[in-house]
Amino acid sequence: MSEKPAVTPDGYCTNTKPVSGTIEQVNGHALGGKFFKMHGRRYAACPCGRRPSLTDRGNLRRHKQPKE
Repeated sequence: MSEKPAVTPDGYCTNTKPVSGTIEQVNGHALGGKFFKMHGRRYAACPCGRRPSLTDRGNLRRHKQPKE
């Protein structure tokens, strides 16, 4: 696996590009009513190890790297 992206002083990951081939859309109906708010959201993997949701432009949302 490649090196982890840089981290800002407040702990946020600086990467905004998702790993290609990891983008998927969540079907909230299959998860049940409790999780329906997730319906239609797109998630993708980041090289840092997190799986944040995507913005409308296809960039990763602001997220913190996982703790070691």
